Amino acid sequence: MRTYGDGTARRAALREVSIDLYPGQLVLLMGPSGSGKSTLLAVLSGLLEPDSGQVLADDDGAMRDIWQLTAKEREQHRRKHTGFIFQGYNLFPALTARQQLEIVLKWGEGADGGDARRRADEMLERLGLGNNKNKKPAQLSGGEKQRVAIGRALVKNPSFMFADEPTSALDWENGQKVIELLRDAAHQRGASVLCVSHDARLLPFVDVYYHLDDGHLERRELPAE
Repeated sequence: MRTYGDGTARRAALREVSIDLYPGQLVLLMGPSGSGKSTLLAVLSGLLEPDSGQVLADDDGAMRDIWQLTAKEREQHRRKHTGFIFQGYNLFPALTARQQLEIVLKWGEGADGGDARRRADEMLERLGLGNNKNKKPAQLSGGEKQRVAIGRALVKNPSFMFADEPTSALDWENGQKVIELLRDAAHQRGASVLCVSHDARLLPFVDVYYHLDDGHLERRELPAE
């Protein structure tokens, strides 16, 4: 359960929601604007504390409720195990595209400079950004910034991947590349991937489909191919 507001203005963004995310699965969450999708993503990823309930996650072999961890332990869990693709990019204005990815590897994994640069360059090439690796966010288009944000989340090979509208600023050619990367993170690397989107073109690429409306979550059948 997660609510907002006070008194008579209080409203529920999530109501008794239960969802299971498994390694190797790409899960799509759809629903109308304001239905609670981004709230659920933030609760599951450790960014927004629920009013009640648990978020159980595998933390180095032990199932733990991330909201029973201390703030420092929860930050360590996110840094080590979680990747988050923000809809608003959340890029550092003073860093180049390459540096946006390098800092995640150095800070999150303790990677040395050479390894961080190599892995950052490989990911940017996969995202079609090899020629833009030395550009800062102000020099990039919206779609390019979106791809840098996606690369930053994917480059450390997280166990849990949360993506908030990852294709919203992209044309379909680049959007398809992104969803294929997310699917690869699940199928090839064993990550648990939850993607929030309004884009029904993603349905053929996913393993599980949920619909959220007015705080209520329902698992739905994928359309026949």
